[in-house]
Amino acid sequence: MPQHQPDGRPAAVRELADSRDLEAVARSLHRRNAEHRGDWTLDGGGLVRELQDWPAERRVRLLVRLSEGLEETAVHAPPECRGLAALNVLLAQGLSARQLAPWREPLLAEAAGRLALWEGWRLTALVETELAAGRQLPDAVVATVRRSAVLASDPAELPSLARQFTEPAVNPGEPWADRALADLAAAGPGARAGWRELLAHAATATGAKPTATWLRAGQPLVDAVGPERLRAAAAEWFALTGEPRRDAVTSFHRSGPALHDPDPFNWRALQGIAALLTLTPPHPDTARALATLAETALIRCRGLGPRSPLTAAATIRALTTLGGPDARTELERLAGTLTYKPTLKAITTALTTRNS
Repeated sequence: MPQHQPDGRPAAVRELADSRDLEAVARSLHRRNAEHRGDWTLDGGGLVRELQDWPAERRVRLLVRLSEGLEETAVHAPPECRGLAALNVLLAQGLSARQLAPWREPLLAEAAGRLALWEGWRLTALVETELAAGRQLPDAVVATVRRSAVLASDPAELPSLARQFTEPAVNPGEPWADRALADLAAAGPGARAGWRELLAHAATATGAKPTATWLRAGQPLVDAVGPERLRAAAAEWFALTGEPRRDAVTSFHRSGPALHDPDPFNWRALQGIAALLTLTPPHPDTARALATLAETALIRCRGLGPRSPLTAAATIRALTTLGGPDARTELERLAGTLTYKPTLKAITTALTTRNS
């Protein structure tokens, strides 16, 4: 039986909550997290309530200390991260953005300045805190959340958090995406809604070969936007995919700026747009746009290799499906200019199949 103080609190809880040594408190919380497998309700939530009663400034200093330890924990004891991230969120409850500034501002700045974060537990805790408080994350941070959810394997909660963000339609920063966002902003309310739905569907593309179910769901979206408008927009957007980023975020794959590194969320959307173009009538502009995307997808990046072989494969698939003499002309041209062997093999197969 735990010993209780006159005020009814267990002695261990009171001793920990009343401690002035933040390092000792942090170490104790790490031990409790491991022992209780991240369940902070085993004592009826008493310890968390004690910590939430701390003065805001001291509570935030503990929050900063615990957050810093999350990265080391992610390396040495990954299963313990979920409980510590949950504790971060609990400690932040009821505090204003101003009070939390020493904790949240550095995390927001770090997230906004990176293509993606390898260990996303601090990012996850930040996002959960912001959502719980009803605050809106900056677009640059939303972009990093989305990219990290695609690229990083931990934490598993990050993809579900990323799916909660419906704005912006694509991540800003890449010239083609900035143009797409500007086009949406200039469209009327009805047209804007149609484009948003189409881009949201495009961003769910996960491979070079879309499923029949995915294409069926995309057909009414293409019809709502209009095949000709989709073709014209894609031609303009795809032409910008070879341009460097306008903001110098840090690369996920190496040190230095990610000027040509593809935004994985955005390039999923490009794969989806390429697939949706197969639902439009064959046209020379469509074939040229798809060929352009195939070429820019294979631009080589230091530390990465070809930017997006999957996108290149998706465009070759789209050209093959589109059919017609214009698509064939572009496939033949690409066969003479591209050097990436898997893409060349796909082109050769497509041309051979069409000849037979």
